[in-house]
Amino acid sequence: MNVQHAWWLNPVNTLLGPFGRWLGASEGTFDAMLREVSSRSGLPWPSDETFLADTRVLHDAWQAVPGLTPVGRISVRGEIRRRLETRLRMLHLLDANPEVAAEPVERPVFITGLPRTGTTFGHGLLAQHVRSRAPMLWELLSPVPDTGRPGERTVSRRERLAMTRRLVRGMDAMGPGFQTIHPMHPMEPEECVFLLPHGLSFHVRAPIPGYRAWVEQRDATPDYAYLKQQLQALQWKRPARRWVLKSPLHLPNLDALLNVFPDAVIVLTDRDPARAMASWASLTEAGMRLHNSDVDPHWIGREWLEIWAGAAERARRVRRGHDPESFVDLPYDELVPDPVRAAERVWTGLGEEFGPDTRARTLAYTRGDRRRNPGGHRYSLDRYGLTAEEVYAAFGPDLTGAGAAGTPDGTTR
Repeated sequence: MNVQHAWWLNPVNTLLGPFGRWLGASEGTFDAMLREVSSRSGLPWPSDETFLADTRVLHDAWQAVPGLTPVGRISVRGEIRRRLETRLRMLHLLDANPEVAAEPVERPVFITGLPRTGTTFGHGLLAQHVRSRAPMLWELLSPVPDTGRPGERTVSRRERLAMTRRLVRGMDAMGPGFQTIHPMHPMEPEECVFLLPHGLSFHVRAPIPGYRAWVEQRDATPDYAYLKQQLQALQWKRPARRWVLKSPLHLPNLDALLNVFPDAVIVLTDRDPARAMASWASLTEAGMRLHNSDVDPHWIGREWLEIWAGAAERARRVRRGHDPESFVDLPYDELVPDPVRAAERVWTGLGEEFGPDTRARTLAYTRGDRRRNPGGHRYSLDRYGLTAEEVYAAFGPDLTGAGAAGTPDGTTR
């Protein structure tokens, strides 16, 4: 792994140590957040019992992590506050402008698959189509336009961009080199997992096994209905274009996704799962070291092998039960050697013209994509207590891809 936390994090955590009790979970902490969000936005909380009760589950699970550092606690609190403010503004937008809920979200494209199998590159590539639209990071972090409610604190586009730039700079400062693993930029497409209120993305910052169990047994359909509302808010009063969305963490929830978006097309990436698991474990370790005082690489390997193997099997079952035309395969071995041709195959298969403008944009993206950084991210399975044979056994023969035996080492994203 080539990412360590910044030198100054340990001294800062030591200085904040005496305030650990204040930063920790306590009675009324979540309710105080609700009051703070209402004050910041200028909007009162309407009735929203189910959503808030579910968010409280996440809040309590995160705050109960024993090894969460003071900086880690500040970080996760900020994440929950941001999501609560988005929810509050969304409720008021729908109430003041009910036509938002009638916005059509037609034939969206969702790119998913095991992590580190080309989903990010595939997302940016397909987003170059002139009739498509992918949400940029700054939009995902603040997706709701001003509602027009009396007393509302409006937020300009400039403020939203500035907030996102501060977040990215802060992450870079805490984890120098993290951009090598997963580059983030305010004005570039990013994962729509930022719009989902629940999911195992939160399990990457800190180990929260109780929350994992809670997420895996619940119906995710309401989460995707909320995702749709935020997409409707983003496209409201703007020209209609086909959404191109992405996250590996859609993989275990394809049934809920297709319940909410029945005309969606699922683009499935694929690569040797042993390489994918090694790279994902490295990314997870980097994220956890920013938030936790102690990180066990072997726990990361075992935990996420189980999670991703289960997600892959669930995705297989969903695919077998749906129209084959709802799924398109985009293997890594096709995507990387000739990305323009791969993009053309996908789009023409979806009934979209791949004209000169789209071709030029797609080619320009492949030439300028700063995410492809050969040799920049090094990783190995043995650091995480896994072998390639164990990974192949967990995923089954149909997902081994290029599956060479031995410990994978290389680059992916």
